[in-house]
Amino acid sequence: MPTTLEDIARALKVSKMTVSRAINNHPEISRETRERILAVAQKMNYRPNQFARALTTNRSYLIGIVVPDLMHSYFAEICRGVELQARPSGYQNLICSTDEDPRKEMAEIEALLSRTDGLIVASAISEKETKFYRQLIRDGGRIVLIDRLLEGLKASAVITDDVQVGMLATQHLINLGHRRIGHLRGTTASTSRQRFEGFMGAITKAGLRVPAEGVRDCGFTENDGYLAMKNWIADGRLPSAIFVANDPAAIGAMMALHEAAIKVPDHVAIVGAGRIHYGDMLRVPLTTVSWSTLEMGQTAAELLLDSITGRSKTARQVVVKPELVIRQSCGARKVGEGASG
Repeated sequence: MPTTLEDIARALKVSKMTVSRAINNHPEISRETRERILAVAQKMNYRPNQFARALTTNRSYLIGIVVPDLMHSYFAEICRGVELQARPSGYQNLICSTDEDPRKEMAEIEALLSRTDGLIVASAISEKETKFYRQLIRDGGRIVLIDRLLEGLKASAVITDDVQVGMLATQHLINLGHRRIGHLRGTTASTSRQRFEGFMGAITKAGLRVPAEGVRDCGFTENDGYLAMKNWIADGRLPSAIFVANDPAAIGAMMALHEAAIKVPDHVAIVGAGRIHYGDMLRVPLTTVSWSTLEMGQTAAELLLDSITGRSKTARQVVVKPELVIRQSCGARKVGEGASG
């Protein structure tokens, strides 16, 4: 026999109404009581009748998650964090990937709006092109931004300190003795702008200059990094160290360097960002800047559920702290003059 609300209430010696309110995130139930009831419900393998709940509460008990790239373990881990936080409350996820395409992003969101109670979005839209989301929020849509901000948008968000990400990566290369440090910049997303800001901040603080053509536009995929680095190699004047906007692009860049017989880190040191799942298993393990993507997903789900249930009506921004993860690609040894390409 499936577990019922009465079974949970009996086990906890509380009323059926209390159990029901806890499972439905009612604002009158304290966080401690809710967590205790949800833990017992999960232990007893309680499975709510989704159809009956939807009719009673006028909710779908579905969360939409829109991310740029599900091939990237970074976003897969975020989705896992959302699920871990939302599932005990009876919520399931609908996940869409946009391939960093703003038009596809807007189409996916339009499709999800009527089917979900709220959205968690890592947006590929330019920071200055927020009209779509402003209208969504004016129309009553519930949205939590994750990983990336949209300028001036009054929405809850869970991010890392991307300026600090750029500073940590670049300062580490400076500490290793590098003086000619370049940067492969990402997309138009806030993460790219702020990591570049951190990169320049560390360079300026150390009294250094970015070498000629030392900042190259790139992107966030392995192919982006590969093509950008191939062009850089062909142009020559490679710096002795490069901070790359994220790990997939850094891995692509390392592939291009390997093809050209330019050794990492002997000729060019590389640091990425985001701690991709297999970064420590590469031919040359990738030095990176890391933060908890699982925590980001869980926090975003918590903020969205608070909005759905009315527990909170104020937009909040949560910042997950980054930290440096040192591996072999940075070359913690005497620095050479770089490669000529």
